[in-house]
Amino acid sequence: MKKNFLNERMRSKKFVAFGEMFLLISLSFAVSFIFAEEVGVVDAKTATPTTPIATGGAGLGSANTFSSYTTAKGGLNSFGVIGADGKISSVAASSNTLISSDGANLINGANKYTWDASAGAWKSTTVGAGTKFSFGGLFKGSAFGPHGAAGVFSALTSGAIYGGLVYGATLLIANALGLSNSQAKSLATGLGLGTFAGTTSGFLANNFATTGFLAQHPAIFGTLIGAGVATVIILATYKKEKKEIVKFECFPWEAPLGGSQCEICNENPLLPCSEYRCKSLGQACDIINKGTEEEKCVWINREDTQAPKIIPWDEALKPIGLTYRPDPTISPPNTGFRIVSQDNGCLDPFTRLEFGFTTVEINDKPENAQCKIDLELKNTYDEMSSFVGNTNIFRIEHTQEIKIPSPFTEEGDAVPDIHNNGIYTLWTRCIDANGNGQDSAAVAFRFCVNRGPDLREPIIEGFSIVDGSPVRFDVDSVPIEVYVNEPAECRWSRQDKAFDAMENPMECATETYQINSELNYVCAGSLTGVKNRESNNFYFRCKDQPNKPENERNVMTESKNLLLKGTEELVILDVGPEGIFEGGGGTNVVTVNLTVETGHGADDGAATCYFSDVNQESSFRVPMQGGGTHAHSQPLDLIAGDYIYHFRCVDAGGNSATAQTNFSVEIDTGIPEITRAFRDRDSLKIITNEDAKCVYSLNSCNYNIEEVTETIFRYEDAQKRTNHIAPWAVGKTYYVKCADFQGNQPAPTSCQLIVQGSEL
Repeated sequence: MKKNFLNERMRSKKFVAFGEMFLLISLSFAVSFIFAEEVGVVDAKTATPTTPIATGGAGLGSANTFSSYTTAKGGLNSFGVIGADGKISSVAASSNTLISSDGANLINGANKYTWDASAGAWKSTTVGAGTKFSFGGLFKGSAFGPHGAAGVFSALTSGAIYGGLVYGATLLIANALGLSNSQAKSLATGLGLGTFAGTTSGFLANNFATTGFLAQHPAIFGTLIGAGVATVIILATYKKEKKEIVKFECFPWEAPLGGSQCEICNENPLLPCSEYRCKSLGQACDIINKGTEEEKCVWINREDTQAPKIIPWDEALKPIGLTYRPDPTISPPNTGFRIVSQDNGCLDPFTRLEFGFTTVEINDKPENAQCKIDLELKNTYDEMSSFVGNTNIFRIEHTQEIKIPSPFTEEGDAVPDIHNNGIYTLWTRCIDANGNGQDSAAVAFRFCVNRGPDLREPIIEGFSIVDGSPVRFDVDSVPIEVYVNEPAECRWSRQDKAFDAMENPMECATETYQINSELNYVCAGSLTGVKNRESNNFYFRCKDQPNKPENERNVMTESKNLLLKGTEELVILDVGPEGIFEGGGGTNVVTVNLTVETGHGADDGAATCYFSDVNQESSFRVPMQGGGTHAHSQPLDLIAGDYIYHFRCVDAGGNSATAQTNFSVEIDTGIPEITRAFRDRDSLKIITNEDAKCVYSLNSCNYNIEEVTETIFRYEDAQKRTNHIAPWAVGKTYYVKCADFQGNQPAPTSCQLIVQGSEL
């Protein structure tokens, strides 16, 4: 393990990149040199011999002309050996002289010589300087260069060499500049093929065009062709795709560090200092002498200047079998611990790792602290990226949960390179309520990941739907998410079968930054073919490492089963109330109880019901009492009027049903009236204009009806509560009051009837 492995990793990558660039360029030039030895390209106007042509028996004639000289077959001249057929078979002449591969054509200066087999002599053609010649095939002559009179094969070969050089150099430079692989390949392919097309076009124009623009400006023509080809390819293949992780965090409000403002809480004698007000003034503020007259808000541990100490917490380590060990490779003043397993020390890729620590003061007394974690060693606490456990709360126990990625597979562009040869380091630092620890030594938690081939099957951790859940009646498809422990390709079927035989693929997220809050990778799809009123089984299997060759991938050998229960329609069996509701008793509202009874559907009609006075989908927001059962109710206080209420009920399977009810509310605010009073044999009988309860006193009208327990009129007929009778007493005075069943009654000192026994 190397110190500061992030920098080491970057330096190592740069070294490898420059090494690859050097080797590629060297190889390209080597190939170019080999081809240049066999392929000569030169303009005829430069093909002037460096020495005069020899004369005499060994030559072909006077300098620069062969037209009148016949050389014996097999003779020797200054260009080489003439074979039995009179053609030059080997060359020993100047490199500025061009001879065709079959020896039948030769260029010298501005003259073209052609062997005439019938005449047994060379014939010459004088042409103007700058004229291009093309014999086709291979030529001996000038070394690899920008001009040429070579054939098509020569032009294609030269273009391919130049294009290959540009492709390799562009690919390496683009990668070094941080472009993605797809972007680098797009630029390299476009520029490489553009260079090939442009170079080849220029060479062909230089070789074959005799007049016009192509003959005069072959380089410009080639440049235009190359630029056009490169532009078309780059526009068609270049994808400017940038992946960025944007993190939104919502944390509780934090009081300022320290406690310099604590005393403000004690300054207002009319406003007692509560614990809430005290702690809002500073992280180090707290109440002392609680419950006494000396209760005050003070700065706790004002003299504390030491950073919290981080102690590994064994109980927080998961999965079982892990342990902490001191890491001697961490350079002081920083310290660190290795998280190791019991077998070989390293963790398997995609393990759900949870580790933690406690914070204490220098004297090992527990201390509340706020902690951060980072993939890189930062200079200060504020520079670190994330809160430990995704919380900014000051606490003693701290835990962090992560999903370990595989360091040996290609990740997305947005995933940071946080490993060095399979070793990961997470740096932590904590501050206390006084802010101590901003630039303190950091503590590293380091672990390694097994680098061997991945032989473990992917694991389906769960589904977005609970196993055994009901689904809506007559549903066409059921959206579902499958949660997998590693990047994978998943499929489903209604039968338990092998992965390759499953008919229904799913869309799977495979990038590290796409994991969900439970640190799992998500595959999404829709289940179809759900049968009503039956149990529906669905089977799922996954194959890991989607970007690897098939022989390196692991597939689930057993299916993960999910049961969905088909249902029937949800029915609203009864709603209420209906009719007229009366109220009164000195109030202008009446309490009315809305009721709904549900049946069938999922779970035999257990549902949640909503009500609204408007029949619109968006208006059903208020749930009634009795959610999750068959009987639902909702009391409402209503004024006089006519009402229509709408109901919408939904069960666990998503089935819904609607209904409505209508009723009227009438408000009675008048007290009952006594319409008749008379003696009926031994009874005092009174009749009221509405159902009522009547009482009397033999003393005065100054009493409350509710206080009367004995002198109460009884009903002559229990079913008719308007006829009231009481025992007749001669010489007694009856002070009578009546109240209706809405609570309307006379004032406490008023009576509705005063009658003496002698008057009737």
